[in-house]
Amino acid sequence: MTGEREKRLHALERRLGYHFGDLGLLDRALTHASRAHEEGASGTGDNEALEFLGDAVLGLVVTDLLHRRDPDGAEGPKSRHRARLVSTPSLARHAAELGLPDLILLGRGEERTGGRSKSALGANAYEALIAALYLDGGFEAVHRFIRDEFARDVESAEATEDAKSALQELLQGRGRPVPEYLVAAEVGPSHRRHFRVECRLDDGLVTEGEGSSKKAAQQEAAQRALDHLRGQDT
Repeated sequence: MTGEREKRLHALERRLGYHFGDLGLLDRALTHASRAHEEGASGTGDNEALEFLGDAVLGLVVTDLLHRRDPDGAEGPKSRHRARLVSTPSLARHAAELGLPDLILLGRGEERTGGRSKSALGANAYEALIAALYLDGGFEAVHRFIRDEFARDVESAEATEDAKSALQELLQGRGRPVPEYLVAAEVGPSHRRHFRVECRLDDGLVTEGEGSSKKAAQQEAAQRALDHLRGQDT
């Protein structure tokens, strides 16, 4: 590793708010397979294995954050929220904000074909970075980093689609009546109610949703109806 490379990685550490005990691990997280293949046995290795680990760690921590935000919420909305947070566009944006694309070591061919600007490349590097943080600092360090990185996205109301409105617009656009929502079950003490709601369409389709409020349950039921109708269109 050159002195200039070390200098740039130390600058990244300051942006991360974390000091690596093994700077070589951070360097590997930002080394694309095309570069490692060019260097052969003398290379530092590439970040593909780290991407695999980082993907799992990121998924776990984001799931934990979403659960803590809404411990009694239904699984469906939280699963969709998580999918958006860990999607390639989302991770590529986080990578760009940290300046990762400029730090990735690429092979000459990948560099010539514009690999540095590919969203997938940035997203993969971000996952590898997550793995490097986990391996170097443990779960507490990586949890703190991901929590700070995704705090705004986890709390953002815009991250969750308004399924009821989307379903109504889709049906009206097809000349069909709006859906009917019926409470199928309401259980639990007054301070911790749990609702099951049915969404009924004019063609006989009935979907169900559950949640700690009628609104949450309606949203899940509407989302399931939306998923069914959109699936028919593909």
